[in-house]
Amino acid sequence: MPTTLPADARPAVEELRSIGGDELVREMMGTFIRFATAHVQRLHEAAEHGDLEAGALIAHTLKTSARQLGAMLLGETCASAEAAARGGDGAGLLTWADAVAAAFDEAKGWMGSLAAD
Repeated sequence: MPTTLPADARPAVEELRSIGGDELVREMMGTFIRFATAHVQRLHEAAEHGDLEAGALIAHTLKTSARQLGAMLLGETCASAEAAARGGDGAGLLTWADAVAAAFDEAKGWMGSLAAD
């Protein structure tokens, strides 16, 4: 396990490992990175266009997947983006969309390491 793995990610990663070993961890992390890359971009586009409904749905989807894989900071940031969108706060959604992108970039480092192991 990479030393850069956040402590709050360990339980989720170990759960995956107990179910399907390192192969499942690699597959899930790689799949998430591909999936999330597109969703983070779509979240930003929705925020820029003021599409709060799409923004809430995208943020919710990312939040759930991120938390399941142990990317807790990303999950919490997505929860804030979702709350802003559901609350009708377009400016807040745009701010949170940028924060989601930053949290994803951070998570992508350790997730990519696990995907390559």
